[in-house]
Amino acid sequence: MAATPLHRWSPDSQALTVAIRLAEKDEAASLRRLAALDDQRPLEGAVLVALVDGEPEAAISLADRRVIANPFLSTRDLVQLLRMRAEHFAGPERRRGRQTLLRRAA
Repeated sequence: MAATPLHRWSPDSQALTVAIRLAEKDEAASLRRLAALDDQRPLEGAVLVALVDGEPEAAISLADRRVIANPFLSTRDLVQLLRMRAEHFAGPERRRGRQTLLRRAA
């Protein structure tokens, strides 16, 4: 997925680079630090990470959809992007099941 500029609303704001991708093995320590910062246990298995200007600020486990995020930044939009991107990794079976549940709830 290509990096996308993110603009924070402020008169002095600068464009930030946001990238969402699968975490690499050498990022395990960074993700453990992020989990500790968020007072969460580390994510396991395949993980999508959201990088802002090259720094991991949020991540989601593809196995259980658990999220960790920097509690000192506004990461709501990053987490939403991670959840949407994680759905693409879920496969059609999981998406189909979710759509069925949504129809039943309506």
